[in-house]
Formats: sequence, structure tokens, C-alpha cells
Amino acid sequence: YPIGKLEEKDLLVTTFDYLDCTNLNVLLVDDNKLNLKVAEKLLKPYNFNITTVTSGKECIYKIKEGNIYDIIFLDHMMPEMDGIEVMHILKKLSKNFDVPPIVALTANAVTGMREMYLKEGFDEYLAKPINTSELNKIINKYFRRKK
Repeated sequence: YPIGKLEEKDLLVTTFDYLDCTNLNVLLVDDNKLNLKVAEKLLKPYNFNITTVTSGKECIYKIKEGNIYDIIFLDHMMPEMDGIEVMHILKKLSKNFDVPPIVALTANAVTGMREMYLKEGFDEYLAKPINTSELNKIINKYFRRKK
């Protein structure tokens, strides 16, 4: 028996014009190094300057050190400090700096989760594994006018 039936539509890879985001800075926060590698690969075609950290604490240090990011992709489920906690701390610190858009990254793609993340204060929500066209929508939403 064949393992599965591949249809032509399955082979259509979504292609789009990548926005050129040269000189824009991204902070990727995920405790899983493989997830960071995947996200980096997906962001590469946009020419972002990408910084990766593996904990919420590191994320907060980066901001407190005065690093400026144009967008933060923040994993929800992390040991020690989860993404929601980190996001709340960043919003509290925002008296001292402008908080960039913060995107919740989560494998927790249950119905209603998107609303929960937005209510908590995240600007966007991306389910893992990351869907490239969802990612592209977010990037265009925040950076189309900046270019």
C-alpha cells in the first residue's frame, strides 16, 4: 500500500514577495533551540537582523540593556517564566521604552486561544508549527508602511 496519496494541491508551495526588512530587528524567544532555528529560517528571506534567546529572563535583559527590537516573537510555554509573564513584564517596563509588537508563539492551537492571547496583551498569535502565510500577514501588517 502507498503511504499516502499526494495530490498536486499538496505540492503547491505558497510563494509571495517577501517584504525587505533590512535594518529591522527581531527578537526570537523560545526555550527550544530547534524552534529557534526553524523560526530563523522562516524569517531569513525578509532580511531582518535576528537575535535569539532561550528564556524569558534573557528577553527581559536584552530589553533592559537598551536593545531596540521592531517585533518580538515570544514562545508561551517556557520553564521558569512563561511568555505571558514575560509579556506583562515588558509592558510594565514600557514606561521607559516603546514596546514593539509582541507575537505569541504557541503549539497550543486550541480554539479560543487566539482570543486569550490577545486579551492578555499580545499583539498577534502564531500557532506552531509556523504557517508561512500567517507569518507573512503579520510581517506585512507591521512593516509594509515602514518601508
